[in-house]
Amino acid sequence: MKKRNNLWWGLVLVCVGALLLLDNLGLLQSLNISAGQLILSVGLITLGIWILWDSTHKPDFETEKLTIPFENSEHAHVRMDFGAGELVVNGGAPSGTLLSGTFEGGVSHNVTHDGGTTRVRLSAPSIMMARWSWGPVFHRTWTVALNNAIPMSMTVKAGASDTTLNLTDLHVTRLKLDVGASSIHVKLPARAGYTEVRGSSGAASVNIEVPEGVAARIRTSGALANISVDQAR
Repeated sequence: MKKRNNLWWGLVLVCVGALLLLDNLGLLQSLNISAGQLILSVGLITLGIWILWDSTHKPDFETEKLTIPFENSEHAHVRMDFGAGELVVNGGAPSGTLLSGTFEGGVSHNVTHDGGTTRVRLSAPSIMMARWSWGPVFHRTWTVALNNAIPMSMTVKAGASDTTLNLTDLHVTRLKLDVGASSIHVKLPARAGYTEVRGSSGAASVNIEVPEGVAARIRTSGALANISVDQAR
């Protein structure tokens, strides 16, 4: 996408520069038209062609696979700075791994070790696009599996996203959510012992599911919010 971006803007600059050069040399006088008029006309035609092409072509984005080993950690902290798209998190990472996943749209990761704690940060790379987006031409998708056995805390930060966190079989002791205009569905751990969940959201739909047999204390606050709790539990 970056090469395509550079090619597009490079072509625009070449065309504008060529028209200005022709105007300065007086070669446009015979046509009784100014460089400004030509630039506007050519620009509108080029923009129309670009929009037509954009509406019929979906760009290919790199898909990365990432595996982070277990390394005998006693505890882990996993932070995901996702952005926009679809995020799915489950348990069931292969034996000997802390985290594994498939990342359509790419991922930047940082791993540090602090005593017995492994800290993992996954970040969505910045996308700079020259495409004139009249619809959802880019859809980032992350599918992440975490280790079921190791105690961990999680931080999830997401923008305009559809997020599913299936933590049922995980040993998550603390979860922090920071979401924007999102739809997020969280299934809390069934056998973690104690899990603290804190979060804030913008214009979001947040669904938190507490497993059968697990007690919960719920505290919420909000201005323009619709809050529903299943009191039959």
